[in-house]
Amino acid sequence: MSYIFPRNLYPSRLAPITVLVCMCTITTLADAQDTKSVLSIPPGWRVENTTYPPPWAKSLPWKGKIELRFPPGFFQPTSPFFWSYPILYKLQGDCITNDAELKRALLDYDAGLYGGQYSPSQIDITVQNTRQGQRGRPNALTFKGFDPFTTKQPLTTYLQIQRRYDKVTDVTTILILRSARPIGKKDIVWKTLYRFRKDAGF
Repeated sequence: MSYIFPRNLYPSRLAPITVLVCMCTITTLADAQDTKSVLSIPPGWRVENTTYPPPWAKSLPWKGKIELRFPPGFFQPTSPFFWSYPILYKLQGDCITNDAELKRALLDYDAGLYGGQYSPSQIDITVQNTRQGQRGRPNALTFKGFDPFTTKQPLTTYLQIQRRYDKVTDVTTILILRSARPIGKKDIVWKTLYRFRKDAGF
């Protein structure tokens, strides 16, 4: 990244030092913004911030970082919050722009997470409806997959997805809200997940 300063802004003898200090400050601020978490951390929730793609899905072509928040009860089948969590993607470039790419991102991620316990061919991803005005961006998905952690059984989860691309930063932001409970605006779990939309700027 380069910065251009007007030639007549500083006296000639001080300009090189001043410009160097400014550039270092700007770079430091940019780095701080890159590493700062976007999603809030509710009390008792587990945090995972890491690079993308994760180690179990290195075949995915996109680069960036992801943030996840896991509520108490995530691993408990009897809990309302079983398999319910937000995941935020901050990826380089204008990417995951259509249904096929989105399905690949979800399928490869989960298939790797299962660690061979469930065949990728058994995973079924269905677009339930499309959000109007966003280039046909899927808004709601049904994901028929597997729970590799607790039940070791097939599991259906429901996803709501929002996406935007920022030309200035050349970054694609995708917020995925996911739960084993069907989507419902009045549902206690979904009402909790919807709070993360504000964090991500949606």
